[in-house]
Amino acid sequence: MSHEMDIQVGTDVRITGGPFTDFTSPVVAVDHVRGRVELTVDIFGDATRIDIPLTDVVKVT
Repeated sequence: MSHEMDIQVGTDVRITGGPFTDFTSPVVAVDHVRGRVELTVDIFGDATRIDIPLTDVVKVT
């Protein structure tokens, strides 16, 4: 089982790639089939939902 399978709804993750690198957020939804994760990040005071690859997040320990 890869580390990506440990990530589920409610897990806190840090984004490691793309324009939101180093943002942290709890997971809102996971699509293991597509290899995507949905997060809510704070952009200029607004909660914005983003959809990024599972490979671009790591579980916060």
